[in-house]
Amino acid sequence: MLAGISFHPKDKIDDLFSAIAENFTSDGKTVAGYVQKRRKDRECGTLVYVRNLRSGDEMPITKNRGAMATGCKLDGDALSSLSEQLAKDIEAGSDLLIVARFGRSEAEGRGLRDVIWRAMDLDIPVLVGVRDEYADAWNAFHGGIADSLPLDADLIENWLRATTNVLAST
Repeated sequence: MLAGISFHPKDKIDDLFSAIAENFTSDGKTVAGYVQKRRKDRECGTLVYVRNLRSGDEMPITKNRGAMATGCKLDGDALSSLSEQLAKDIEAGSDLLIVARFGRSEAEGRGLRDVIWRAMDLDIPVLVGVRDEYADAWNAFHGGIADSLPLDADLIENWLRATTNVLAST
């Protein structure tokens, strides 16, 4: 029901998750979740946006703190809004939840943790991207119930088929 996909900062995990979502929906299934997109910003360097995989809507998830700042910062209000959107999407009925990042907020006990648990309560399989720096927090979060998958589309698709087949037979 739950799988963590290990990745490094330069890996194309968002492209992979987008392709998986597209393949999954082409079979008439629904996907809740998001992927990240980065856009250059003159003052901040790079701003991070999230794209809702169900609606296609995009919103910034980082704040530009101005020309004198040394970088951008996660926008807690935007993260809360994303959490609310995803919660509505899974409550409306979804066959898969994709969480592109288990990041600092989740590692600190906030972020999308509740959305992940709620999806599992509803028997919705969950794919989560996990960078190495958050692996220990991820392991503590799931307590050994998650599968670990490499950043490999075929293996992830096989896991999804096996997981959805088990759910269909129960």
